[in-house]
Amino acid sequence: MQTTARRAHTIARDLLSLTRAGEADRLATALVSTASSRQQGPALGDVVGRLVDTFSLAAKDRRRSLRIREPFTLRLRDHSGLTVRPDKLDPGVAAIVRAIAASVRDDRDTCADQIGEACENADLDQRIRVLAHCLVWTSDFLSTDTTAYPPVLSCLKGSLPHRPQ
Repeated sequence: MQTTARRAHTIARDLLSLTRAGEADRLATALVSTASSRQQGPALGDVVGRLVDTFSLAAKDRRRSLRIREPFTLRLRDHSGLTVRPDKLDPGVAAIVRAIAASVRDDRDTCADQIGEACENADLDQRIRVLAHCLVWTSDFLSTDTTAYPPVLSCLKGSLPHRPQ
């Protein structure tokens, strides 16, 4: 594993650990640090890519163990529990939904394009929002009952720009 890939893997693992442990203050600091690092350390896209891969591998394992042969499906919910379409999400968050779906289908090119769309040329708020969604979704999916399928992704407040909050 290359140094950058190894560092992205370590950062993604540490962020997941903080998320799962409920370490809100340390997680907030780590989110800002990871989302704002441009020169030192791995790019945000590399860290997000590791989280997408982790989610994807868990989803594939769950599908295999449950012998699900139908097309991969994600269910999206807004912060109040209502179903939401990906095209109604913040563009960066919608790109991550598409990246996850592409990764589960083993479409590496589309996955990489969508991660790039979510992370490159985005302002700090958008970068944090993308990273936070990846963390919450991956942590939630890893923590749910292993027979729960399809994955239900809960969108955080601020991820629906076309709707009044």
